[in-house]
Order: sequence, then structure tokens, then C-alpha cells
Amino acid sequence: MIHIFIGTKAQFIKTAPIMMEMTRRGLPYHLIETGQHAALTADLVGEFGLRGADTLLRAEASNIATLGQAALWTSDTLLRLLSSPDRLAEQIFRGQRKGVCLIHGDTLTTLFSLLYAKRCAIPVAHVEAGLRSYHYFDPFPEELIRLAVMRYSDILFAPSDWAMGNLGRMGYGGKSINVGGNTVVDTIRFARARYSGLERPGEPYVVVTIHRVETLYSSARLNMIITFLEEIARQRRVLFVLHEPTRKQLERFDLLGRMQRNNQVEMMPLQPYLKFLDLLAGADFAVTDGGSIQEECYSLNIPCLIMRAKTERMEGLGENAMLAGFSRGRFDEFLKVFPNLKRRGTNLEGISPSSLIADHLQQYLESHD
Repeated sequence: MIHIFIGTKAQFIKTAPIMMEMTRRGLPYHLIETGQHAALTADLVGEFGLRGADTLLRAEASNIATLGQAALWTSDTLLRLLSSPDRLAEQIFRGQRKGVCLIHGDTLTTLFSLLYAKRCAIPVAHVEAGLRSYHYFDPFPEELIRLAVMRYSDILFAPSDWAMGNLGRMGYGGKSINVGGNTVVDTIRFARARYSGLERPGEPYVVVTIHRVETLYSSARLNMIITFLEEIARQRRVLFVLHEPTRKQLERFDLLGRMQRNNQVEMMPLQPYLKFLDLLAGADFAVTDGGSIQEECYSLNIPCLIMRAKTERMEGLGENAMLAGFSRGRFDEFLKVFPNLKRRGTNLEGISPSSLIADHLQQYLESHD
């Protein structure tokens, strides 16, 4: 049995093509959801035509959106680890301690799923392994989570030569497999066959999404971003896709009204994923602090300004993407050069990382039956 853990929207999006490939092959899997982004993942199930979670570890159907909720969820999750391995296996893995546990990324769900599987002596395969910022506390806690997960996982699926090189330098080359790309490539291939462009604005526009904690809890950073968006809005429409924590922090720092009063800025709630990708595909460029959108822009060949000081992802850097570092000079430079920022020399059409991951998981199960 393949046990698959998800908790966040991004994890579902990037794991969905693996689950679709398993379904196509008749390869059974057991989907476990931690409930980190419960409301968002529930919406995605229908978009991808997948079944819902087989095991839910959090009863609430809402997202974890505040630090208080995150602290409570974390404590509940850690307390569950005090159960005996047999009891934990019954609660989470349907009593099955054979097979492999597939985990993704660098979130708290990633760390907790590793701990659960190891407590039950189930081998762990980590998707999107080998990403490094080489700064322990930037981004935090993701860099530390990655280090722990890569060390203790049994199989590491690297999305690139660069990630594979990182794993080799860390001494993990013997358990690493290069799948040639991020699984979001398969997600976007699935989405492209289903969007039409009919809902895009009839004028030049940019897509903006900001959600990282280190951005939202810094008044100076949010002020800088809002000022920059106001400058963009003088020349093109701004579609600001708002996470609920982002809205709350903009209100807290008296910045939400500035955006709402600007006729060139459209404040949008989180969109269905396929619609969001459609909007992103038609944008002049994107402004984001999210790593997943950086990867999506790379796959779509859309210029992207990354509102972070450090990133663990190389996709697009020096090609279609620019790291802003919260520098006014970088903002101005991006506005001048973005029409020339394009992906160079990488053909993503012929690869399917999800198929390769399914291949290796199937082989692993057959060899360990």
C-alpha cells in the first residue's frame, strides 16, 4: 500500500498528478489529510476528479489561518505521536505497516507525516527533495524541516539536476532519484487542457499573491509591496488574489483601504485552481512570495517577481524570474526588463515527473512484497 500525506493546498496540487497516475495504473493508495488547509483541499478534489481523503486527522473543515490555530493543531499532532506504534498505525495507516509513505515538500505536514511513518516503521519517500536555501532561518521553518526530512526519508525524489547535486553533497546520493522536473509540470499539463482564457480581463494585467508569514507580519515589507503595486496599477490592471491571513494583516496595518480605493486594483478571493492558472497564464507578469507560483510561472513561461530575500528554488532564476529582496532598485529594474524575461532552453513538454515517481514506487512495492 502507498500511503500519501497531504495538508496544504500546494501539496494537493503537486501530489494530484501522482494520484491520477496511480489511479490510471490501478495502483492502490491511501490518502491521509492533516487538515492544514482543509477548506482549500476540499475544493481541489472535484477539480482534479479525485476521491477525497480516506483518513482525516482534523475534523474541522476550515483552514488553519492564525498562529493560535496553528499552535493548537501542532500540539494535537505531536500528542498523537505518544500513542503506541500499533495504535498509531490503526489511527492513521489503517493498521497497515507495510508499503511506503509518500510525503511532499517542506511544511509542518511534511515533518509530522515523516514522524508518524517512522514511528510505525513505514519507509518514507519524499517528493521535491534536495531544495536548499542554505540559510537555516530563511525561509523558516522550511529549511530546517527539509534538512530533517531529507535525512530520515528512505527515498528522495529530486526535481532537478541542481537538487540532485545538493543531495549528493549531503551524502544522500545513494537514496536519491532525479525525476527531471517538478510534478507541477504534470498539473499544468492537466490544467491547460481545461482552461479557455474566457475569464481573463480584456486589458493588460498582472497577478499578485502574497501569503508568507515573514511578509505578512512586517509592516515595512507590506507597505513596500503595496506602494509597488500602486505603481504597477498606473500602467496595467492588478489582480490581487487574497489569502484570508493577508486580508487580515492588510487591515491591521491600514493598507487594505489603499488597495480597495484604487480602481485599477481588483481584490479577489482565492480562486478555483484551474481558473487561477488560467489567469496566471494570461498575465503580463506575476508578483508573489510563494515558491509554488514561482514554479508555475516557470512552467507557463510567465515573468515573475519573487518578493523574498532568499529562495530554495532555482526554477526561473536568471531566466523568467527575478528575486526582489525587498529592494526598490530591484522593483524598478524588473519593470524595465520583464518583457525580456523568458525561460531559456528547457523543454518541459516531454517529461512527466509523476509517471517516474509512480514507476519507482511500483517497483519498490514489488521488490519489498
